Amino acid sequence: MMVLRKSLLRLLRTPVKTVLFFLLAGMAAALLSTGGGLWKMCRENMVYFESLFQTIATAEQKPVQIIKDESWDWEREKYTTYNRKEYGDVIPLSVLDFEGADYISGPETRAWYAAYVPDYLLLDYNEGVSSPMIVEASPVEDGIPAGPIKMEIKNILYSYYRYNAPFFNYCDHNNPSPEMMYADKTYIMCLIDGLPHGWQSPNPGPNEFVPCSGVISTQARPDGSRIPNDLSGDYIAEVTPGFYETEEGKHWQALIQEFEIGYWKSVPVTATENTDLIPMFYDGNIFMEQGRGFTEEDYREGKKVCLISRKFARRNEFEVGDILHLPLRSANYTKSAYISGEGYLTAKGDVYPVFEDGYWEICGIYDVLPGGSTKGHGYRMAYNEIIIPKSSMENSDSENIAEPGYMRGYTTSFEIPNGTIEHWKSLWEQQGIDGLEITFYDRGYSVLEAGLKRMNRMAIILLVTGAVSAVCVLIFFCHMFITKQSTRTAIERSLGLSKGQCAASLLSGILLIVLCGCIIGSIGGYYCSTTAAQKVTQVERFDRRYSSGMMSISEDEEETTYLITGDWRVGAVTGSAILVLAAGIAFTMIQKSLKREPLVLLSGREA
Repeated sequence: MMVLRKSLLRLLRTPVKTVLFFLLAGMAAALLSTGGGLWKMCRENMVYFESLFQTIATAEQKPVQIIKDESWDWEREKYTTYNRKEYGDVIPLSVLDFEGADYISGPETRAWYAAYVPDYLLLDYNEGVSSPMIVEASPVEDGIPAGPIKMEIKNILYSYYRYNAPFFNYCDHNNPSPEMMYADKTYIMCLIDGLPHGWQSPNPGPNEFVPCSGVISTQARPDGSRIPNDLSGDYIAEVTPGFYETEEGKHWQALIQEFEIGYWKSVPVTATENTDLIPMFYDGNIFMEQGRGFTEEDYREGKKVCLISRKFARRNEFEVGDILHLPLRSANYTKSAYISGEGYLTAKGDVYPVFEDGYWEICGIYDVLPGGSTKGHGYRMAYNEIIIPKSSMENSDSENIAEPGYMRGYTTSFEIPNGTIEHWKSLWEQQGIDGLEITFYDRGYSVLEAGLKRMNRMAIILLVTGAVSAVCVLIFFCHMFITKQSTRTAIERSLGLSKGQCAASLLSGILLIVLCGCIIGSIGGYYCSTTAAQKVTQVERFDRRYSSGMMSISEDEEETTYLITGDWRVGAVTGSAILVLAAGIAFTMIQKSLKREPLVLLSGREA
């Protein structure tokens, strides 16, 4: 205590210097504490946002031109003009695989597969849906189906629902030149229930059936090119003796078989590398009602697990842990399962065979929020749609591609690290490919990141300024209180004080001033860091119900914003660092001064 008292008395003899030393030491501590607090908040927010947000991009092939097409409408007796997009050659997914892309997931173009599941209930018993039918029928009298003509059913070859009426009205509604149909002939027809003829008029006509599909194939190779075929493409044909022994008749029989196993006896199965790449999952329109989603282990090890819809599970009394038998047949890469497909047969006119026959365990049951996707029909989940990890498939679908795929926003996507959108774009521009439109979604992460960058810049400036200020202040005042006081040190040593006592006398007072300054400065920095962070970030808020992992959160947690909370430990660390630095500088100068003999010091002049 005596040593400290003497040291303080020495400092009080120069009150202006002492007060200035105290203030400048406190200012340096405040700068370091504020900068350290901002830097820590920046790091914590970065980790926090990384756990909440994902950056997903969708890719869609641009049309090369817009073509005007015409469709005849017998109801209005005129052509209706509409625009049709022409895409040109299929751009392969491989163009997105370039050096430096640094994907977290994907890129992938998702296919949906038709799985024949006759033992599962796909519709409720009281549920009505639009369903095609294939029949043999004859007109009651000769006529041209430019409007409804009455047809008599000879034989129902396919219909999901029992059609009891012996007659129906048929209209080749969009054909500008329908051919004459004769009452003494029988025709095989693929039809679907349409609107009443003249439904927009005050007196609409009777309900009519219109052509649905025909003997067509859109089978393609893996590169997207169509496989040539000799199928007729007709949705109506005359049934003559021996018709079903002809090639065309066999194709019609294959179409009947395809409708039997495909319509409401098959479920769409979508394979993915990451469910977050599916827009409905990423947008938060889907939540897990029971069980869990896929894990990294599921994807990595190709586990045969699946997600099913709540209605499909309820209808079949499925629970998590049950096993589904999913024989996969045809693959569709151009449309989502919600839109379905068109090319029912192979290029040879046959039914698609099973290429992947396996059993998947139900790990989760999902449900869709009311309203679903607002981006368009293609982005919605299909009826009874099942999701599986792509890695769980053991066989290739290259021989079973029913429709080739232009990249669409709802089929093609990838995930990149947060905050790398501009970097990815710069690399993409170097590829020189203009045929794709890339759309990024990060749910506001870019705006939040901008605030973090401003916070980080301010933190670095304050840390550098505080560090430089601390070093300069400590060197200057240690020089003033130690080196410039060498004569007093020599006198004390001549009066019998030891080197240790002299060192303690010089050091204790300086450290006490620095300690007090650091305490006050660190406390001030603690509050300043919070205030500065609020100013820099402007407290932006974002709804995180649509972010990664946020499928089920409470109302109180729906909004996310910056974590603006100071940490007293930062001030303690920065203050301690200044105190240690002060001790080091002061001790070095004291040692240098004490190495000189007292008589040498007394004979010299104070600088």
